[in-house]
Amino acid sequence: MIVRISDKIRGFLFSPSEAFWQVRDEHLQDTVIYFVIISIIYTLLSTIISGIAVSKHPALVLAGLGFGGGNVVLSFFIILALTVVIAVGYACWLHLWIIVVCGRNGLEKTIKVTLYSLTPAILIGWIPVIGAFAAPLWSVVVGMIGIQELHKASFGKAMIAILIAIITAAILAAVLFRPLLAEVIASGPALIGPYHYHPEI
Repeated sequence: MIVRISDKIRGFLFSPSEAFWQVRDEHLQDTVIYFVIISIIYTLLSTIISGIAVSKHPALVLAGLGFGGGNVVLSFFIILALTVVIAVGYACWLHLWIIVVCGRNGLEKTIKVTLYSLTPAILIGWIPVIGAFAAPLWSVVVGMIGIQELHKASFGKAMIAILIAIITAAILAAVLFRPLLAEVIASGPALIGPYHYHPEI
């Protein structure tokens, strides 16, 4: 079954259970293509928001760029690269806990769950204030539903697997990248502006 990208977006935003059912037999390359497309959309919007000094993006803070300003092209590729790297890393980390908690295997299924569950975070996450808080929570719920549908796990086990994956990843990141995270936190929550930004006159 071939599902249009626009239909996938609507599905994973508003009817994730049905959306996962529709893509259960989809080739992984189609999932990757979908993710790349929505990631490019997210990156473009995030670069614009950062470039006009509405808000900072954590990827740019980590790279020492702050607001995008005159580094629009560089900002675009930094945000896009970090988005892809985090998604792939999270998929592998989540799969470890799906094996431990749910007793399920099938890395390809976990990659599908991860890339599709990030739809709310990516398509809404660039919006200042709302996106920084609502979108990630929405993605977590979509991820739980995805594990249920594709891995045939109970909702309880799906919830435990995702929560453990997120909590342990956060702890590892805090330990390994403490100085960088401190800099991001000091600059303000992701995509919430204007961070007391005052252009020079």
